[in-house]
Amino acid sequence: MTPSLFILTKEGWWILALALLLDLAAGDPESLPHPIRLIGKAISRLEPYFRSIPVQEQAQGAVFAIFITTITGFSVYAALRGLAHILFAAYWATSIAFIYYAVSLKCLADEALAVKATLERDGLEAARIRVSRIVGRDTARLDETGVVMAVIETVAENMVDGVISPFFYAAIGGPVLAMCYKAVNTLDSMIGYKDARYLRFGTWGAKMDDGANYIPARLSVPIVAIAAVIQGHRQPIDIFMAAVKDGAGHDGPNSGLPEAAFAAALDVRLSGPAWYKDRYIDRPFLNPSGRDPCTDDIDKAVRLLYQASAVFFGLLFETSLFIRLFLAV
Repeated sequence: MTPSLFILTKEGWWILALALLLDLAAGDPESLPHPIRLIGKAISRLEPYFRSIPVQEQAQGAVFAIFITTITGFSVYAALRGLAHILFAAYWATSIAFIYYAVSLKCLADEALAVKATLERDGLEAARIRVSRIVGRDTARLDETGVVMAVIETVAENMVDGVISPFFYAAIGGPVLAMCYKAVNTLDSMIGYKDARYLRFGTWGAKMDDGANYIPARLSVPIVAIAAVIQGHRQPIDIFMAAVKDGAGHDGPNSGLPEAAFAAALDVRLSGPAWYKDRYIDRPFLNPSGRDPCTDDIDKAVRLLYQASAVFFGLLFETSLFIRLFLAV
């Protein structure tokens, strides 16, 4: 029986593992050419053309989102298929590169630690500017606790976007599906806003991202609960139950779950009311009985990020072994 999942192919597991190692070693240098930036440029340049289609605005956005995702997948597939026929080593290298570009584990950790270093070295005002690189809220109003909260929430939420989801889809469909996911993710970050310009046009981009992250976000809860044991925190079942309870009341259909899991694992209070541009959002706190986080909790959150990622990758490996044994029977 021929395996249909990428992780079950002869080269799939090694490509995934090498992409992870490359990310841990190199991170995401800003000077490096990046296919995600190309997707972003395509979104910016093609948006006006799709807005001119003579249909309702929401339909324009639907066609646009589907087109960007499809053309991304087709381009990656065509490139890899061509390389496989020319030089298999080039196919390997390019496959590793695409998955590496889809992952942002070390970059996320480095950005979080950079905010902490800025806060301690240069003070609150500089930290507000630095944290604005990785969050969407109005950082000018944040106090020190608010900056730390924003960092930990970003680490938790982007663990799904930058680690679990890319590897989840890469394990299923390899570089093609991983890059399709990143196209959806980029669409959401660029047009998935609930403002006058994108309320209708960006609906499909936002909903596609919600759908793509639905399973990975829910996988993040038990993964964080297991990883928290390594740091000697609360029992996994307590973290799991608290995250499910608090995450269900969050305004984000996916982001609340990993954030609630981190809040419970670190025993800190996260989320709560916040300003986004000119909108004040009165959100409930996650783990409301927890303490306010301090700068040292950024280090703990980063360690939890790495440990949860290791747990997830280990589970992928064990699952692939189990399926291989099952298929061999």
